[in-house]
Amino acid sequence: MLKAHRPLPSAVRRGLYRLGASLFLFLGMIGVVLPVMPTTVFFLLSVWCLLRLGDHRAERLLSHPRVGPPLRLFIEQGAMTRRGKIAALGGLSLGAGLLLLMAGTHGWLAGGGIGTLALVGIYLVTRPEPPLPQPVRV
Repeated sequence: MLKAHRPLPSAVRRGLYRLGASLFLFLGMIGVVLPVMPTTVFFLLSVWCLLRLGDHRAERLLSHPRVGPPLRLFIEQGAMTRRGKIAALGGLSLGAGLLLLMAGTHGWLAGGGIGTLALVGIYLVTRPEPPLPQPVRV
């Protein structure tokens, strides 16, 4: 007989979101320093966790002058700038190349990783771009 699904207690859920937010923020900060480590995706995950908590610190990330605008754009419109897409695809390509070099005799491992990176790339390319600001006529 199957047991009925019980949701996690709210204290455990809050703790997991808090842990996730901290972990993703830490990984995003590493990505600021290391060029092969993604940054924005980890900041997005951190903001998502903080928003699920109702935590005011999500607004600190969203209002940050450097990382705030792309985060806000993606959260509010699901959009990415062309420059962001190019940077992300460049990072994915670099990661695929490194994976191919490091996989050695494990071609299946490289194929699986590169296939996953290709799916992520397709997702990124299909994101809409924000509308261009219209010139003001006088």
